[in-house]
Amino acid sequence: MSAQVELWRVSTAEGVFEADLETLKQWIAEGCVLPTDKVSKGNLSWIDAGRAPMLKAAFSGERVPLAVVPSTPPAAASHEEVRPGESLPAAPAEPRNSFTEPATLIRNLPLTGVSCHNHPNVPPVFICRMDGEVFCKECARVVKGISLCPLCGDLCMPYEQVKAKAVNKEFQSSGFGFEDLARAVRYPFQHKVALLFGALAYGLLLLGGFRTGVIAYVIMFGCMSHVISQVAWGRLNRSFMPDFTEFSMWDDLVQPIFLGIGITIVTWGPVIVLLIALLFGVMSGPGVSPLGGPGASAAEQAGPSQDDLATIMDPNADPDKLAEANQKLSELRPGADIRREAERTKQQDDPTSGLQFLLPYLGAGLGLAVLFLLAIVWAIFYYPMALAVAGYTQSFGSVINPMVGLDTIRRMGGTYFKAFGMVLLIQLVALVINVIVAVVTAPLALPFLGNLPAKFIDGTFTFYFNLVIACLLGLSLYKCADRLDICGD
Repeated sequence: MSAQVELWRVSTAEGVFEADLETLKQWIAEGCVLPTDKVSKGNLSWIDAGRAPMLKAAFSGERVPLAVVPSTPPAAASHEEVRPGESLPAAPAEPRNSFTEPATLIRNLPLTGVSCHNHPNVPPVFICRMDGEVFCKECARVVKGISLCPLCGDLCMPYEQVKAKAVNKEFQSSGFGFEDLARAVRYPFQHKVALLFGALAYGLLLLGGFRTGVIAYVIMFGCMSHVISQVAWGRLNRSFMPDFTEFSMWDDLVQPIFLGIGITIVTWGPVIVLLIALLFGVMSGPGVSPLGGPGASAAEQAGPSQDDLATIMDPNADPDKLAEANQKLSELRPGADIRREAERTKQQDDPTSGLQFLLPYLGAGLGLAVLFLLAIVWAIFYYPMALAVAGYTQSFGSVINPMVGLDTIRRMGGTYFKAFGMVLLIQLVALVINVIVAVVTAPLALPFLGNLPAKFIDGTFTFYFNLVIACLLGLSLYKCADRLDICGD
């Protein structure tokens, strides 16, 4: 009685198969099984094929006699197993030493005018991974639920799946240009429900104050990071909303916060440091009052003096002095505080208020002013790259290390500068829309609350434009994937 052959199970991209040891070695020699595929001997646990001691020699180049085993894998174990005594599909007349590499198969695949090998007018359904021949559903040989090539007996793959990969490969090698900008502009509208929900939620959260604003920031940056990583990996049609079905405190909340903090540090950190230096170094300078803010005079804070009161009581007082004294007196009335607070709120909504605040401090010194301008230029130039690094590395350490971003810029070459120019264009369009919204909704501004309609509308547009920027950066990374060692689908 002959000894029973011990079977191995192997899990590849095409399915789970069973074979004896010699057959498995033959598949390894043909390239059908990779070191990263999982194998299991008998009922033992699954391990990487490259780690199995009995298979290391096959991966290192040990030749297996081709006549010993057939080159066609048996039926997938996930369907019906091949039992002892059952016949296998006929092996090819002349054994093959290798099969067509998937990358070569995809690269050589025609995208139009393809028909079945046996029926010229019938579109293909399967493609042989060995020789690249295509067949319709009727021509492919199906054994135990597995489609096999009628010419060589090797496995067939779905033609549309291979074609989709070929289209992506052709798109990836087409170079980066304005077609990618148009694709990025259209990208959010591929998922209209998610876009509507996300934009409305982001706009509403911005109205709730600092706490809800932080939540809005986390959602926005989480979506941008998700888009950059997915597009950079070649998943061009995935939704920009992360998968919250399996919520993770670290992945869905903590990590976006840290990545956002890292982007702020590496881009606007120098600006923040210089602002602190200017504030502490020039706070005592002329024209600056800690109570009234920049430009507030000491007389307005001190109130009317005894001379001012005498002027008010004098019926023959000088009209100019009398008006000045009455102004100082009016500042002490209870309603003046409310008026000043309303004016302060209005100034905060003014996009030029930040520049007006900085003007008194820019006289601190020409050196600091030059450093301040250089820091702003750095923040504007490096911000898109900081977003890109955060998206495709998901690493706080990589984000705050500017050398990672500068090396990425070096590898991308002119592609990054094209993407940077397009990002500036998108931000300019967003700024123009925000100004138009602010002007149109200015009559709706409320004291203490500000222009709530403008904040909401600006938030919805900001959500959309940030998704466009994220998709654009992801596309620039995808077009440079070979230079950045990004392993896509």
